Amino acid sequence: MAQKLIFFSTVGPDHNDGAWFPFNQARRASEAGLEVEIFLAGPATGLLREASRSGLVGRPKESLQAITDAKVPIQYSPG
Repeated sequence: MAQKLIFFSTVGPDHNDGAWFPFNQARRASEAGLEVEIFLAGPATGLLREASRSGLVGRPKESLQAITDAKVPIQYSPG
């Protein structure tokens, strides 16, 4: 049976460091060869907005890029 780590977050972009924590952890797990997915709910869905992503610098920006390059699925609950 294949196993997958799912990183779940409800922390929105107004808590910048905490909001990107699941992306940092998913990046590390993915780089270690594990199958991962990110699921965003509630305020965390704001991280998908261009305004939230365009202002990223440092580790959050690197993690988002690594997640994107690795084609890690990012799911979200719109409501």
